[in-house]
Parts: sequence; structure tokens; C-alpha cells
Amino acid sequence: MRGLSTVARGTVSLLSGLTVLVALGYGVLLLAGYRPAAVYSGSMVPSIPVGAVAFDRHVPSGSVRVGDVITFRDPYVAGRVVTHRIVKIVHTHDGLAYRTKGDANPARDPWTIELPPTVGRVAFDVPYVGYVLVYSHTREIRTVVLGLVCTLLLASLLRAIWRTPGVEAPA
Repeated sequence: MRGLSTVARGTVSLLSGLTVLVALGYGVLLLAGYRPAAVYSGSMVPSIPVGAVAFDRHVPSGSVRVGDVITFRDPYVAGRVVTHRIVKIVHTHDGLAYRTKGDANPARDPWTIELPPTVGRVAFDVPYVGYVLVYSHTREIRTVVLGLVCTLLLASLLRAIWRTPGVEAPA
């Protein structure tokens, strides 16, 4: 039983340490100016896989070129963002307009967009992390995490209450 307790403590310590390192790394990326965008569809496969997180760096719109992968607001669906590659820059009387296309899509996107003064250009992506970000925002996962935290807190409180008086817990 003592061996199982040692393994459990070691595992919890390792997971806690990894969680802290991941949180610190994520914080450093945010402070360095990178913004995450979870990839929901396969339109950018194989460049950016489904379930990845693309980290964008905001740059002036005038500095993006054909071939750059950018993240922008979908002109047809409010609140949705799209991460696609610029395939053509069109000079109009109002300024520059951009045509985009997903790498896996057979045709370019149906829109020609004007970009805001700054746009997110994809610097790099991390596979599979997007699944964690997407599912962590669901009610079911938040309920499970909250229930797990409450259960662990209750178990530690009950253990402290039910200890035999005068008997020290083994170190």
C-alpha cells in the first residue's frame, strides 16, 4: 500500500509540474504578442491539422503577402474566424483587397476581403491542443472539472476529520 501511495504522490507531482510549465509557456506566448486560434476544420490540411492551435502574431495589414496564412473574421458568419492562405492581392479604388483559400479546398473562398489595420499572421501551430481549448469551453467539461475539484476537496476534508486523534499520519 505504501508503494501505491508513493506512485500516486509522484504522479500528482509530475502532473502538477507539467501543468504549471504549460501555463507559464502559454502566458509567455500571450505576453510576447501571440494569440491562439483553434482550427476546427480541415481546410488547411496538411499545413495546419484539424485540432491544432495556430498562434497568430498581429502585423500591419500592408505587410502581408501572397502565401501568408492569416486569421480574419468571416465576412458571412458573424463571430466566426477563418485561418486561410492569401492567394491574391487586388488593388481597388478603396485600397487593397485580399482573396484567400484553404490549402485543402479545391477553389478559393467566395469573398474578397478588406483587412483591418492589423491582422493575425500565423507564426506556428501546435497539433492537438485545439481540442483541449475547444472542449474546455463546453458546459459538460466544466461540470466534470468542477465536480472533480469538489470531490477531491471533500475527500481531503473528510480524511482530516476522520483521522484517529493522537495518531500522526505517516510522512
